[in-house]
Amino acid sequence: MNVVLAGQAWVLPLAGGMLVLSTVLVMWRLLVGPSRPDRAVAIDALTMIGVAGGAVLALMREQQVLLDVAIILAIVSFLGSVAFALLFLGSHRSDDSQARLEQRNREDSE
Repeated sequence: MNVVLAGQAWVLPLAGGMLVLSTVLVMWRLLVGPSRPDRAVAIDALTMIGVAGGAVLALMREQQVLLDVAIILAIVSFLGSVAFALLFLGSHRSDDSQARLEQRNREDSE
């Protein structure tokens, strides 16, 4: 893989540094997060930072196989996000009120 980026000497290290800073901030949310959904979103954000980190590393080392790893991680992360969404389904107050509203509409139509 031969990719030449303009400003590669400073852009890729800057992107890596920003990813490290993002990781620290997201880890803070993961550890301190006031609720379980906050922590689930933090885990999802960490996996996306991992995908971006894999892409930056692939460009820095010029190894195409790392892009494949990043794509696989993105797919697994999506499945994990769906699992978290199903886990928290019905645990939020707005979910309960929506279910009650739908039940009332069904009763009114009958």
